[in-house]
Amino acid sequence: MEDSTAVPTTLPRAEVPGRRPDSSAAVERSGRIAAAVTGGMWLAGFIRVLSHAVFVSHDTLINYAHVWFVSDRLWHGHGVPLRMPVLGHGEAFAFPYGLVPWLSAAVFRPLLGDRTVTLWLVLGAVGLVATTLWAVPELRRGWWTTAILVNPALVAAVVIGQLPFLWAAALLMAAVGCWRRGWHWPAAALASLAQVTHPAVLGPITAAVVALGLLLEPNRRLLVRLYLLSLLPVVPAALIVTHSPVFVESSPWVKAANLAGTVAPRALVFVVPLALVVLGRRTSAAWVGPLAVAALILMNAAMWESLDMPWAWRALSRPVDPRMVAFTRSADFTPGATYRVLRVADGKVGMYQLLRAGGRLDSEFFPESILRQSWPGEAAYSALLRRRHVDDVMVWRGYTTTYHVNELDLLETMARRPRTDCGGPVVCVSLVVRTPDYVVFGVTRS
Repeated sequence: MEDSTAVPTTLPRAEVPGRRPDSSAAVERSGRIAAAVTGGMWLAGFIRVLSHAVFVSHDTLINYAHVWFVSDRLWHGHGVPLRMPVLGHGEAFAFPYGLVPWLSAAVFRPLLGDRTVTLWLVLGAVGLVATTLWAVPELRRGWWTTAILVNPALVAAVVIGQLPFLWAAALLMAAVGCWRRGWHWPAAALASLAQVTHPAVLGPITAAVVALGLLLEPNRRLLVRLYLLSLLPVVPAALIVTHSPVFVESSPWVKAANLAGTVAPRALVFVVPLALVVLGRRTSAAWVGPLAVAALILMNAAMWESLDMPWAWRALSRPVDPRMVAFTRSADFTPGATYRVLRVADGKVGMYQLLRAGGRLDSEFFPESILRQSWPGEAAYSALLRRRHVDDVMVWRGYTTTYHVNELDLLETMARRPRTDCGGPVVCVSLVVRTPDYVVFGVTRS
């Protein structure tokens, strides 16, 4: 009987992408050079990322905040927390996603501090590349490996700072590799961990991978059974997502749009390797590999602006803005108070600094949770401040002109008109401090 656990690390010569009878030695040599150069560029990039204790990009600060909080609770003898009351007006969860990387980073955080999260970001990227080449050994060749390294989803995930996604994708890719080698139960366990780590993104992607597997897998019943078993631990993780403040407070349209806009580009981590294998098997021309790399580079360029990559790319040399730290060390800061922080282009590092100083936040780190919008009047705005238990609102320079909202105007108007009935439909607002960078208003709700 044939040993189903033994999967060759390479395909027969006629099936290896880019290795056809008419392939030229020059193309193969150039592919090896391209892979080496691209790998060197990634190494240089990783060194730049690791030079930052706090790497400030679009999605990085949520990782630092949650790892800091979980580590603090864990190492002070309180165990692994379920809730994170310093976020989301006291209703946030410690693990809205990111269980595997955040919990493991929290364990090691006392050794390296914030730099643990930076290191975990790089490890997630390296792990994803390694598991991809292990799961799809057909792509361990010059130009095809280069194509994996220039995958737009990989580039964006690292530069934007999508740490939980990188780890979850690496876990799912490892699951694919295990399944291809006949290691079915480890594959199910890894797929489950992937979905638990990022239910909203890896849940749909895993379902798509399994659906594709049904077309190729002879033992479909086993695949379906193990997939359903892998979903059991995902249920509580998904419930946490649906009960998180950002989910509860978002409209159905926002939820649907964010899901589509998040899953589609990140799915390229799996779509690109599959497309490369199919392309390599169907085409014998030697130039297919270089053409695939060129197409992916063009795809990076096409997605560059839509993903706001120019700002994210500058994170490689961006210093940490210290101005919020200066505020938290002043007499104007109130430890334990709930702040509504409205800031522009700081990567939310100010929110993290305020938490570290002992403050609380009315929102989570997601833009939808911050609620950058206008309100129809003082009563509606006051209702928000009451619902989120806001004690102070901090509006930074440029916020109004960037988002074109009326929140600062409402606060200025309410502060100029002192009230005695703070428990009525409209809360009382007073000016705490005004500087060239920001203005802080105190809120009295009763």
